[in-house]
Amino acid sequence: MKHSFINYMCGAFSLLLSAGLAGCEDTYKVAPLAEVVDLTMTVDNNNLAMGETMYITFDVTDKESQTANEEFDIKLNVTANGLEDATTLFENFPSAIVFGKGESSKTISIPVKKEGISGSYAVNLNAFARGYTIGNASQSVQVADYHYTTISLKNNADNEVRENQTFTLVASVNVPVKEDVTVKVTPGTGLKDKVDEMPSQLVILAGSSTAESDPITMESDPKTTEDETFDINFETNSQTYPLSAGRLKITKIDIHKGMGTQIMDERWLYEDADEMYVSEARQKDIEAWGPSQSYRLMHEGDPHPNAGKVLPEGKWKFYRAYEFHNVAFCKKPTKTNDGSWTNEDYPQGFADQNTQAVETGGAVDNARYTWITSEGYLRMITLKEQTKSKRNQQTFNFGTSALYANKFNSNNTNNHNYAPQNIRIYPGMRIEVRARIRGAKARMLPGIWLQGNQAQGGDNPWVVWPAYGEIDVMENNTLANANTVEQTFHVGTIVDNKHYNPTIDAKRVGFSGTVDQFNIYWTEWLDNETVTMGINGIETIRITKAEVEKNGYQWPFTDQINDEGLHLLLTMMFLGKVAPNDSESAAYAGITYQDARTSQYSGADSPIPRMEIDWVRFYTDNTYNTHGKQFNPIILY
Repeated sequence: MKHSFINYMCGAFSLLLSAGLAGCEDTYKVAPLAEVVDLTMTVDNNNLAMGETMYITFDVTDKESQTANEEFDIKLNVTANGLEDATTLFENFPSAIVFGKGESSKTISIPVKKEGISGSYAVNLNAFARGYTIGNASQSVQVADYHYTTISLKNNADNEVRENQTFTLVASVNVPVKEDVTVKVTPGTGLKDKVDEMPSQLVILAGSSTAESDPITMESDPKTTEDETFDINFETNSQTYPLSAGRLKITKIDIHKGMGTQIMDERWLYEDADEMYVSEARQKDIEAWGPSQSYRLMHEGDPHPNAGKVLPEGKWKFYRAYEFHNVAFCKKPTKTNDGSWTNEDYPQGFADQNTQAVETGGAVDNARYTWITSEGYLRMITLKEQTKSKRNQQTFNFGTSALYANKFNSNNTNNHNYAPQNIRIYPGMRIEVRARIRGAKARMLPGIWLQGNQAQGGDNPWVVWPAYGEIDVMENNTLANANTVEQTFHVGTIVDNKHYNPTIDAKRVGFSGTVDQFNIYWTEWLDNETVTMGINGIETIRITKAEVEKNGYQWPFTDQINDEGLHLLLTMMFLGKVAPNDSESAAYAGITYQDARTSQYSGADSPIPRMEIDWVRFYTDNTYNTHGKQFNPIILY
């Protein structure tokens, strides 16, 4: 009886199923899904004050269609560091908008509150539509109670001026002003006698957003031998554009102060390491940029300045440099990993070092976390925010920065045409990197290093680490000692988890406490048997072929083994391959990559973990030879 009932039910179900399918076949046709279109988001004004309105426009920018093929929702999200709910800055901020079928463009208006806002907020606006690609979907907007007048030194966030150099005062408002804004300028105690002429006022004319003084020279005083800090005071009667601060502190860098030890003072190499190197081909661009630093025209073959006579006289001659000038030829527009934003200040001549060895605690996204600043520094940062890896699409809770240059691959015949392949690093070369490390340091491992190009398609046994050779010119081991650096060589084949890695803790040789100031970290690949490293004016460590082979390991630093040379790496990595925990990252939690570029986080006291590089310079001696190998000869200085 039981089996008969089951057979009956199965038969009935089959009959119903057949009838249902037949009905669908005869009566209904399933419509194809509408084709999605590409969109672009535009915000009309990125600087807003109380009572103003933000206009957001979404345009169809698809190659195949000029209008939307269906109605869909665009979700909007807004955040601001320091606010639990950033929508409170606006009147009726929408959580979503409807983009209609057949529409090619959609603009919405979102008023900023007319009162109740105190101070300024970096607001991050994000748009999302399921299944759709939105260009520039993440944008930063500044929302404040007023449009403030800010006084600064042009292209000089550190507010430091060497004697005999000039500085320029800049008054700026983040929008064109509707009325003249007059700012009274008063030098603080002692400053008036130190400068050639200080303006009595700065006037931002109606319709403009900035006013600049003429260049002001910091006079040289041979009677003083120490740096001094002075105030410049400001006042304005404008109630529409009040001052963000009524005082600016500047530091006079005294050129007559005594020399420090060779390891602590970069003046053993350069009388003025701030002085930029400029090629004749780029001179007009540099002058139009108008940096505060002086510059020196450099030609291939010019002698190293060797200010303190610590280098062999006449040995090292200038070859190339990465100077990170904030001008077009030193930069290239680059999209973030998710394609939502374009970094206009990504450094030309470099590429992403987004390898598994680097992406341990966070994803590399240099378009977010690396840029050339207005002062002409390369700033590389790490932040605690979700970031997707371009390498494997994994999402990490941290984003970071890592670059390489000159990673030549003998298996790629077009390799030498790429912009990052611009220098052949071979014996007879000296490489100097002027860098400083700032911000929260816990669990971070900033590094300047080189590796053998046998790592790319090389031959056994050299193709594996560390057999191809590694030179760690600077590592800031923040857990061991955050105030000094380590310099290490890595060579040999690993046996019983060991390889040859002589290292020097620079504190042992007198270097400590100044990693937040610029120092020059360098290496010399002298010949096929010797490599050295040093800091400022002194050699700190040396390795030789004889020493390595005596200890039973193989020597990789020859132009026969590494016949494609070495490549340069600049990285913000994670110590122990582990991301910082909540307490270690608390100082910068909540700061976004858009926030990081605002003036709020550009000062020396910013908590953002970062390495700032002023320049990388290459010198060669008479033995240097490119061995007929091709490279891209772009000039980046």
